[in-house]
Amino acid sequence: MSTFTLVQLSDIHLSRSRPFFQFNYDIALEAVADIEPDVIVVTGDLALNGPDDADDIAFAASQLERLPAAWHAVPGNHDVGLVPFDGGLHQAIDDTRLAAYKAVFEEDRFVTKVGGWTFVGLNSQLLGSGLDAEGEQEDWLAATLAAADGPIGLFLHYPLFLESPDEAVDSHSVVRPAPRRRLLDRLAGDKRVRLVGSGHLHQEKRMDVGGIQYQWAPSTAFITTESDHGGEAYAGFLVYRFDGETVSVERVEPRWMINHDIRNWGRSEPHGYYEIVKRPFPAIL
Repeated sequence: MSTFTLVQLSDIHLSRSRPFFQFNYDIALEAVADIEPDVIVVTGDLALNGPDDADDIAFAASQLERLPAAWHAVPGNHDVGLVPFDGGLHQAIDDTRLAAYKAVFEEDRFVTKVGGWTFVGLNSQLLGSGLDAEGEQEDWLAATLAAADGPIGLFLHYPLFLESPDEAVDSHSVVRPAPRRRLLDRLAGDKRVRLVGSGHLHQEKRMDVGGIQYQWAPSTAFITTESDHGGEAYAGFLVYRFDGETVSVERVEPRWMINHDIRNWGRSEPHGYYEIVKRPFPAIL
């Protein structure tokens, strides 16, 4: 086991045609370069409107190539779509949207080993989707965990829960109850799993449950004060410092990063995002 540094970026929301959050991403790149991490994980919402704009996915991929260290990414709902259920849905994940993402990024999951740790990335948008790819991912995860040695960290876009693993309410904020229980049962049976990192809610929060550290990451792109899930909202990212099996987490709020607040987007149904991505970015004459 050795010491090493991992940076988690999340919810970067990049777009060539609507570059609302490009400035913050460039500031994040400078700050990450100063840290000199051994590996970078990006936990979803790489694009602004990936489900309906293939160029957003392509542009996000080109921007990740600018990262100053080896990186791994998993998709979020702004990349492949939302998990479908009866509680209302726009831009549902389907085979076509998943294939479009994988045509650019090749894979929607990853496994990598650094300093004695095994890090596993999952596509949270498959959990509860009913797609064939959901079962394929479950089989892959079982085989991946079986082959791992030493401590394990899991990364995905959606948090598994807000406050308690036993939450019963369906929502688009966290993994749905039934697939959550299947995943948690698998993790509980493997005492090597020490860390679960996620994004999606644009807040930082830590919970320690059953010997596992659940860590939410903030967004580099924006905050929203329209909803409060019990974490802290700021534009930035996380730095994990590993020393053997010990993990410490540091928040980074780059000095020049802008705390865009999109709370007004949430004051309509459907969410104002769906209107924003239809509007052309203003031309500068």
